[in-house]
Amino acid sequence: MNRREFLNTTTHLGISSALLGGINQYALAEKSDQIQSIKQTGPLIIVFLRGGADGLGILSPLEDPNFIAARSPQLLFAPTENPVLLDGTKLFWHPQASALSELMLSGRLVPWPATGIINGTRSHFEAQEMMERGVSELQHLPDSLGMMTRIASGKLNPDSFLFAGGSNLPRSMQGNLPAIAIRDLQNGIQFPGGLPNLAILSQLAKVDKSHPASEPIQKTLNLLFNIQKSLDPSINVDFKKIKPYESQGKTPYANNNPSVGLRSIARLLNAHVPLQYAWVDHGGWDMHEGQPFRMNNVLGQLTQALKAFDEDLQAQQQNYTLVVLTEFGRRFRSNGSNGTDHGHGSLALVMGSNLPKNKVMGRWPGLTEKDLDRGVDLDVTTSYQEVLNQAIRWGQLI
Repeated sequence: MNRREFLNTTTHLGISSALLGGINQYALAEKSDQIQSIKQTGPLIIVFLRGGADGLGILSPLEDPNFIAARSPQLLFAPTENPVLLDGTKLFWHPQASALSELMLSGRLVPWPATGIINGTRSHFEAQEMMERGVSELQHLPDSLGMMTRIASGKLNPDSFLFAGGSNLPRSMQGNLPAIAIRDLQNGIQFPGGLPNLAILSQLAKVDKSHPASEPIQKTLNLLFNIQKSLDPSINVDFKKIKPYESQGKTPYANNNPSVGLRSIARLLNAHVPLQYAWVDHGGWDMHEGQPFRMNNVLGQLTQALKAFDEDLQAQQQNYTLVVLTEFGRRFRSNGSNGTDHGHGSLALVMGSNLPKNKVMGRWPGLTEKDLDRGVDLDVTTSYQEVLNQAIRWGQLI
């Protein structure tokens, strides 16, 4: 078999794009001191709300007359219990975010209003690129690394890796560190095409060892089996389904994002895989129309996922630090389609094991026309980079 035939065959099997494209090589650690260290400090996890989440809709200044006048009645709600007080302004949690309020009161969550990119872009592409690169502008870039790669550089254990709980590696993990992307580990790793494709691919890699893809494929198959074996030590050398993961918390993970990705992270940690850095995407936050229904839906998904994850890891006695970010907020004033257009400042959340109890961070900029960015948007008073740096300090991940 020549090299072209080898490459064509693996492509027809759906391997290169479906699986191998999301995996860089790594080996699972077996060193107990590494596992114990990660148990004590915990991983750093970023949940990214793609589309630009309306921070003002999640934590709302319902007693501010400027806000009441700016939003359609359908985007408002009755004041909820336990408002957050920031610089004299009461901020009320959306009804779908009641669990976030509970997490805050228990010292497991810190809200950080008026956060974002200091750069004033309202472009999804530019804003996401900046955040995933860990920068505040796209000119004069320091390197080509993604944010998670840069954070992990020099700190990643020799046998560890970056993990994305999704179908593709995010831009934030670009670079030279080992990384893997698998969305759902509920039933272990499900190889595309099943065992027949697995056997064919393995044989192909052995037939033409001179092909540049042969060695990476063989190593990839080995690492996938090592993960599978860690999740269920009773399995043989195959990719048959393993026992479903059972959370140790009371709140179940839903079968949607970001629950599925966070459940995969929890499963790896429960299997004592030395995970240090992880990323999970959650889409659906670009609400130009029909925001009341859509906010209830995606905020409910986010809240359930975060609550389930925290309960699960507390039961595991596993420390962690989790940061929720979004590329920008929404326009202060709602539009004619009962939605909000691209804005500026939004809301960040920090969750984890070593946070100050019942604390809110940041500075409230105000909502009068002179206080608004460009006269139309919530201003950014804290850079997302400062949020990340503080979260890393709280988690003792430096």
